[in-house]
Amino acid sequence: MEHSKPSVHRARRWRRDTVELAAAFLSITAADLIAKVILHGSDGAVVLATSALALLAVALLHAWWSPHAPPPTTLWRVRTTALAHTHTTLADHRITLLSLHPHPTADELFLRTPRSLDPAALTALLITTGHTVEDTPTRIA
Repeated sequence: MEHSKPSVHRARRWRRDTVELAAAFLSITAADLIAKVILHGSDGAVVLATSALALLAVALLHAWWSPHAPPPTTLWRVRTTALAHTHTTLADHRITLLSLHPHPTADELFLRTPRSLDPAALTALLITTGHTVEDTPTRIA
């Protein structure tokens, strides 16, 4: 007997809900443990101060890292022939060639591009530089 798609989606949702519930129970247990240590332990103030310093350190690291983080990118699969001057063309437009898979009829490129680049612009860029694009670039992620 074949399963219908809604039951598969229900199963995935059920698993996700179970994981979220387990995470909630784990968070509650950790909060309870910390509260008991702080209230009843002799070193409660040390635990509280250490937790506050750790939280402050993470916040400062996040604030420092945010401007230094790489810009959001998109991954593409492109089938093309005539790979003329690919490295300079791509580098000029902040496009990274991740992988090249040669095939008898067309080569398959896997590219990382700035998120602002759409399939039409990518195709136009490759065509104007002498490439023959076999089909529309496929967005992977």
